[in-house]
Amino acid sequence: MFTVNGYVTVIKVFYKHCASMHYYDDIASGIKTSFRTKEHYKHPLTRQQCADLLSSIDRSTIVGARDYLMIQLMLTNGLRTCEVARINIGDFDTLDGRNVLHIQRKGRIDKHDIVAVPDEVMASLEDYLSLRTDDFNTGSPLFVNLMRGRTPERILRPTISGIVKARLRAIGIDDPKITAHSLRHTCGSLMVEEGMSIETIQDMLGHNDPSTTQIYIDMARQKRLLEHSPSAVIAKIIAGKEKDERKKDGKSSEED
Repeated sequence: MFTVNGYVTVIKVFYKHCASMHYYDDIASGIKTSFRTKEHYKHPLTRQQCADLLSSIDRSTIVGARDYLMIQLMLTNGLRTCEVARINIGDFDTLDGRNVLHIQRKGRIDKHDIVAVPDEVMASLEDYLSLRTDDFNTGSPLFVNLMRGRTPERILRPTISGIVKARLRAIGIDDPKITAHSLRHTCGSLMVEEGMSIETIQDMLGHNDPSTTQIYIDMARQKRLLEHSPSAVIAKIIAGKEKDERKKDGKSSEED
């Protein structure tokens, strides 16, 4: 598989170069390899881990209120760290009586996408903003550094990843396969478990390619196989059958 993907990559690079030099059209631009990006090897959290993570945060402090809202948004709306970093206070809005959030998706330059925001998240937003003491407005970044003596500035992706990782370690989760991106995977996996359509999941997570959404279906399928192992059931059936056969053989011997 890696050999095939290697050949495909070389071909794509070759035709891209040809197009840049105006030798030939980039006829390989639409070819996709079967490589999955590293982010898709991150594991989702269990429902209990989600509950433990949120309940472990002290929301009475401004740092706790900020981190709680950040993690809650990532879990409920499946946001990427880059999307979280780009949120401004004024991106929260109402549409047809619903609370919504305007998102600048990965690779986009505008905030065209809109997602509904649960009441629980809006309550967390109010708690967090009520604790902020800086002179913020609708154009201010939502998530800022909260270090004493420093002007509040927008926190970026690496900082968000570090905050989530620290909060995970605080509840005993220190696994390289469980990171900030795992919160997005958790959202996708829970939607699959709840029977939501692949189209809904695709729209919610902002996937341009349906094959990316299929990864969450595959992950949920693997999880079901692990939690409700058919092999364990079959093993018990076989063991029971063998046990019955042994009893039958023993009874036949006694009769002889």
